[in-house]
Amino acid sequence: MNNPVLEFLKTLEGKTLEGSPAPITGWLNGKLVNISLGRAVVEYVVRHEMTNPLGTLQGGIFTTMMDDTLGLAVYSLCKRKFYTTINFYTDYLGSAVENDRILVTAKIIRHGNTILNVGLSVENQDKKLLAKGNSNLVAKDIEGFVLPSFKGFEGNW
Repeated sequence: MNNPVLEFLKTLEGKTLEGSPAPITGWLNGKLVNISLGRAVVEYVVRHEMTNPLGTLQGGIFTTMMDDTLGLAVYSLCKRKFYTTINFYTDYLGSAVENDRILVTAKIIRHGNTILNVGLSVENQDKKLLAKGNSNLVAKDIEGFVLPSFKGFEGNW
């Protein structure tokens, strides 16, 4: 099956995700490590402005990184649908501090006609599990809505 979205995303492996249509992706400054159908791995570096008063990665930023990576896994499916989050659960199992490199993995567990179920994990550079999560998303059809694309990929699918 031809999947131009996945083919395009593969060209971004090893690069920061600067051309994303989501402004938060640019702020997070993640690097796409690996992409395959329904699975994405992104590396993030914890910056000072991502930390809480204790000097550890703020919980909402943990989840934002997971949500950002989840978006790539969903995008790789090459569906002309808008998926919106129904729920998002995060279990925090460890912490990260400034300059830590963390790997976030998102994998689509179940791909139904309307609902997607996605499993998520966050590991540090030593492969220690820092967080895990799960999210369900629902496909929406919005009249007149045009799904945004990465810069360099507009209208190519």
